[in-house]
Amino acid sequence: MIVRILGCGGSFGSPLAWNRNGNIDVNNPKNHRTRSSVLININDQNLLIDTSPDLRAQLYNAKCTKIDAVLFTHEHSDHTSGLPDMRAMSLINQSIIPAFLSSDIKKSMIKNYKYIFEGHKDYSPFMSLKTISDNFNIGNTKIETFKHNHGSIDVQTYRINNFAYSTDLKNFYEKDIDKLKDLDLWIVGLLRYDPHPSHAGFDQINEYIKYLKPKKTLFTHMTALLDYEELLSKCYENIEPSYDGMTIEL
Repeated sequence: MIVRILGCGGSFGSPLAWNRNGNIDVNNPKNHRTRSSVLININDQNLLIDTSPDLRAQLYNAKCTKIDAVLFTHEHSDHTSGLPDMRAMSLINQSIIPAFLSSDIKKSMIKNYKYIFEGHKDYSPFMSLKTISDNFNIGNTKIETFKHNHGSIDVQTYRINNFAYSTDLKNFYEKDIDKLKDLDLWIVGLLRYDPHPSHAGFDQINEYIKYLKPKKTLFTHMTALLDYEELLSKCYENIEPSYDGMTIEL
């Protein structure tokens, strides 16, 4: 399995805007972050988690011209609004691309992107909706999923073999965190150092890491308040911030 970080920025990206650099060193390319999305190559399939607003450029930089399925974590626009860019993938491969999501967001996704999933006037649909359960398969790939809390809404954590992805994390429910034991790689959201109403802070995320003991942990969904080198200096062994274009082979 090959995991590529397409983007690891928060909803604004990083830096925020021209000359609005937050706390980052803009001369370090690892601080230039597009919105969060990840590409997984496994069993001769390309699985995409979330369709960020920067998706076209992300897939271009990854030299990717085929997506076999998309998994959505939640409906916030920084994780979904790149959906129209999937039209090119559908056209190139002459395929209807399945999108896997929770029943909670199915209605709003159809409302916001009706022409994509159902067609509209001269537009034919180029994606299909698939409602997920706790465990499901895409081809020969088994995927486990459960909800975690993101403030006023829930978000899906996804686990594939010994890899898991948990963006926009505030808290786990009950004993769901135990489903993430024995990981080789955990990619987890870290918006900023201090807690946010919808995101856990640095100390809380580190408590989760200490409990789970994954072999490697990468932070994603980072704002321009987090400088790559400064954050790296605060991290324990086998924990580090990710960066756009980073590739991990498992």
